[in-house]
Amino acid sequence: MGPISVEMIRKRSEHNDGVLETLEELVLQEEGIDKIETLGRLCPNLKILYMPNNLIPRLENMNRLKALEYLNLAINNITKFDGLEGCEMLNKLDLTLNFIDKEGLLTATKLRANIHIRELFLSGNPCTDYPDFRKFIIAAVPSLKSLDSQKIKPSERIAAQQVFNALHAELSEACNAPPGSESEQKLPQLNDKGEEIRNYTVANRVQEHNEMQRLKEEQEKKPDSRSQERKSKRRTSFDPLPTEGRIYQRNEGGFDFKLQESDCGRLVLCDVAVGRYLDTSLIDVDVQPSWLRVLVKGKLLQLKLPSEVKTDESFVQRSTTTGRLLVTMPKVVPYRKWSSFSCAAAPVPHLKSKVNPPSSGAAATEKHCSENVLEPSAAVNIHNIVTDATTCKQVDHPANSRTESQPENDGELMRTKEGESFDTSVDWADDVPPLE
Repeated sequence: MGPISVEMIRKRSEHNDGVLETLEELVLQEEGIDKIETLGRLCPNLKILYMPNNLIPRLENMNRLKALEYLNLAINNITKFDGLEGCEMLNKLDLTLNFIDKEGLLTATKLRANIHIRELFLSGNPCTDYPDFRKFIIAAVPSLKSLDSQKIKPSERIAAQQVFNALHAELSEACNAPPGSESEQKLPQLNDKGEEIRNYTVANRVQEHNEMQRLKEEQEKKPDSRSQERKSKRRTSFDPLPTEGRIYQRNEGGFDFKLQESDCGRLVLCDVAVGRYLDTSLIDVDVQPSWLRVLVKGKLLQLKLPSEVKTDESFVQRSTTTGRLLVTMPKVVPYRKWSSFSCAAAPVPHLKSKVNPPSSGAAATEKHCSENVLEPSAAVNIHNIVTDATTCKQVDHPANSRTESQPENDGELMRTKEGESFDTSVDWADDVPPLE
C-alpha cells in the first residue's frame, strides 16, 4: 500500500516503450495505491486512466491532466466528487462501488466545471439508496447524457430541475442532523463459520487489504512444497533394480522410441528420439541382461528386452543430423534365419517343423524348410552328413573319413546336441543399421 511511483508507471507503459511524456493510456489496477500523485507531472498527455480496485480515498493532484477523457476509479474509497475541476476534457467518469453517501452527493455540483462530461457511473455507492438520487444527479450535472448506463430523457431532466432546490435543502438538513444516540451497544454478528461479519466501510476495507497483504507476504516466505516435489522427481542417476517383486516399464519423459530385433536375428535394437539439440552429457544409458534404461534430463525410459543380451558387447550411437539415439545389443543366444539357406525338396530326416507341414509346391516347400528347427535324434549319425556351402546338398561319406569339401572345423556343421546352435563366430557388427 502506497502512492504511485515512477517504477510502477514505467512497468505499465511497455506498450509505449517506457516513454511517459507521450503516454496516453495507463492501467494501474490492484496496485494498493492510496494516494494519487506524480501523474500530472510525469504523464501530462494521459487520455485514459484505469485505477480500479485500489485504496484511493479522494481525488487529488489531477489538475494537470487537461487531456484526460476517461477516468475509472471503481472499487476505491472515494467519498466526494472534489478534485476533478482541472480535467477540462473529462467525458466519462466511473465511480462504481465507492463510499459516496448523502453528504458526498451534495458535492456533485462541482462536476458542473467539467462541461464535456457525458457519462457517470455511481452504482454500488451508499448515495444510491436515497430515493431521489437520480433526480438530484441529473439536475446537479446538466451536461450528463447517461447515468449508470441509462439515458436521460428530456422530460426527466426538466422534472429534476424543478425539484432540485428542494432536494438540495433536504439533503443538507439530513447531513447536518446530529446522529441518534444508541443506548445499547450492538453485538458483532457472526456467520455460519463463526467469523465476524464486517460492515462494508472504508476502515474495514483498508484493514482487510492489510491482512491479505500480510498473508501474501507470509506465503511468499514459505518454501513451495510443490516446486520441491517437482525438483525431487528429477533423477540424477539410475536406481538399482529391485531383486523382488514386479519391475514395471517406464517412460517418464514421453519419448518416442522403437524396440525391435535386427533382420539377422542376432541383435536387439532400440531407437530413441532424444532431441536434435540436446547435449549428450544429459543422456545416460544402462544396459542390463533383460532391461534397458535410458536417462534423458532426469527422465527415465525403462524397457523390458525381448531376449537376454550381452551387456559387455552392447554399444550406443547418436546421429549427428537427427540426434536420435541407437542402442545396439547382441543376443546371448543368436538366431540365424533359415530363409538365407536353400534346402532340398525332401526334408532332412532329423528335422521337425514347428507348424503343420506345407501342402505342396516349391514355395510351400521352401517355407516349410525355413521354419524347421533342430531336434536331437540318436538314430542319425551327423558325421556322415555334410552340407556343401555352395549348393546346400546333402553328401554322404563313409564314417570316420573326410573330403576336401568337408570343413576342417566341426563348428561349421549343424549339431544336434542339446543346447548347441550355429557357429556364433560371425562378426555381427556388420548387421548394425547405419545412422542418418
